[in-house]
Amino acid sequence: MDSFDIIGQSALIRRLKRIMDSGRIVHSYIFIGPTGAGKKTISKYFAKMLLCDGGKKPCNMCKSCRQLESSNHPDIIRIVSQSKTIGIDPIRELRGDISIKPFQGQKKIYIIEKGDTMTPQAQNALLKTLEEPPDHAIIFILVENLAGLLPTIVSRCQIIRIPPLSAQQVAQIIKSRTRVAPDEALVFARLSQGIPGKGIELALSQEYHQMRDESLEILTKLTESSTAQAMGYVDYFLDKRDNAIEILDMIELFLRDVLVLKEGKLREIIINIDKIPFIESLANTFTTRDIQCIIENIEQSKKMLMSHANFQLTIENLLMKIQGSGEYARSSRSTV
Repeated sequence: MDSFDIIGQSALIRRLKRIMDSGRIVHSYIFIGPTGAGKKTISKYFAKMLLCDGGKKPCNMCKSCRQLESSNHPDIIRIVSQSKTIGIDPIRELRGDISIKPFQGQKKIYIIEKGDTMTPQAQNALLKTLEEPPDHAIIFILVENLAGLLPTIVSRCQIIRIPPLSAQQVAQIIKSRTRVAPDEALVFARLSQGIPGKGIELALSQEYHQMRDESLEILTKLTESSTAQAMGYVDYFLDKRDNAIEILDMIELFLRDVLVLKEGKLREIIINIDKIPFIESLANTFTTRDIQCIIENIEQSKKMLMSHANFQLTIENLLMKIQGSGEYARSSRSTV
């Protein structure tokens, strides 16, 4: 892994190199970013720099660099919990190990994944180590949200934020990691909101592909159906109860693109660019006010579902409102 493999993060890589060149390396760093943003990749690259024995760091040729690439470096210790939280026991193990000198280099790096899931007891135990760390020890804490950490821990760490990437950069990463076509890669890149890991996951998920197609089909059919036909889609949502919010999010995104098209905005900002013919058809069916009302109804329905309202009744009401908007649009044939 060289810096050119970390697409779109050249500014962050330059910052890490400046830290190395300055020699002002602290004992604890927090890497922050949403799931899939690249916290593991960036922290791994920084660890490689810190442990490299070559001249230009990382050299990607020395024993340390090769060991790190094969995930077999004796001086990198990862703390990963299989449960929802990191309890005090793994942190006690870290504290017991941290006084032991590095096996082969000058530094020893501890990487706490999902650090914001540490229990208060675990964080308090870690805080004692952060207050007086051994000279050879460096601790990386990977988090999604700083709010999950004690302020006293945050104040003792240098923060490294992982910025989101552009759609083009995420598409480049998706193309390098999957077999999807370039046009498809850009679709999933736009759906990922700048998060490479999410874009790759969506591109590889056949279930997601199927639900996306089905959600668009439902939206399109509802504009052409009677109330009785609209009620036929209730069974689909009942079968997909666990994914209902995600399906409603997809429908909402399609409607967002219809609004963009109706407002005369550039197609470059349309997310579902592979579905343009359907989006154009919907734009000719609904008025702007219709779409805004449907989006408001979807948002209200999602809140009700998350509040454990009656599932079937909530979905039935929403489907009738979408169908009713389509029926009204057909009768008026307004394109305002």
